[in-house]
Amino acid sequence: MSLAEVIGRIDAEARRKLEKKLPSWAGAGVTVPASINLEQCSSEATALYKASLIDAGARVADLTGGLGADSWAFSKRASAVWYNERDAVLMEAVRANFASLGISNVVFNSYDISPECDAWVDSIKAFGPDLIYLDPARRSASGHKVFLLEECSPDVTALLPQLLDIAPQVMIKVSPMADLTMLRRRLSGSVSELHVVGVAGECKELLCLCRRGDGDCRTVLYEDGHLLESAAPSPDGGEMLFVPSAALTKSGLGPGMRLMEFDATLAHFGRFWQVIENLPFASSVLKSLGQRYPQAEVTARGVPISSDELRKKLKVKPGGVIHIFACTLSGERRLLVCR
Repeated sequence: MSLAEVIGRIDAEARRKLEKKLPSWAGAGVTVPASINLEQCSSEATALYKASLIDAGARVADLTGGLGADSWAFSKRASAVWYNERDAVLMEAVRANFASLGISNVVFNSYDISPECDAWVDSIKAFGPDLIYLDPARRSASGHKVFLLEECSPDVTALLPQLLDIAPQVMIKVSPMADLTMLRRRLSGSVSELHVVGVAGECKELLCLCRRGDGDCRTVLYEDGHLLESAAPSPDGGEMLFVPSAALTKSGLGPGMRLMEFDATLAHFGRFWQVIENLPFASSVLKSLGQRYPQAEVTARGVPISSDELRKKLKVKPGGVIHIFACTLSGERRLLVCR
């Protein structure tokens, strides 16, 4: 294979990834300077959700612009967007991309946003944002992943008071692995909303919406076009097993895995399974189950065994319509055969 063919194959793969993550950009001649720029940017679905949280006609400042997915989404709803990216090469690529996409209400900047450097302050004040957005880099200078807010770049814990002096609202994207209780504590007195964003059963983003002088904080779950702020308590007992999505589990807004009657609202935030057999978690049962159901998917949750270990004990082949769950329900370990 020639060098030109290798480069062509790489370009085609990058194009497929771009079209999957940002389908509205397909066919617009968009340039991605480096693969990491695409890996780190928001998907189209999550970017548009963030844009839905701003007021129509607002002025938005994006301090950590990256490939521009969030700024692009903001530009569709905002009157103007102040885009900033400290990598000047990436910024120029985004400028060209936005021209190809027909985006004309974005101003471009390349500042190093940090408490120690204030060159950006006068520019953003002159812009007059209604909301400031930032997605701090979650890698250290050595390239290792970090999770604490003060370890990210820029350090939002140090910047937040200054940002709230500039704009009445600040939206911060944090790691989906972050603990919600920790976020409420670290941003106490400022954070008013925590948004848990799920896509296809996965928790993709956590958004902290901060406002001046806010002390109360509510949690909102958004998953695949559906919103949930709180779910009515679901009684234990019923003919179906409810398995919550990762995003619902993260938000703490709804029930965990349990037996219950079908609930159409919760069906958007998890999956209901018809229970065929509800059996005790015992060695003798494990042996007989594997013989009666030689092909099944297997999941272990809340029991001292992994899904892989459970599959080995059952000696089942993956596939088919049967799913065997090992779980703890009402304090008791159970084996549930579901369809």
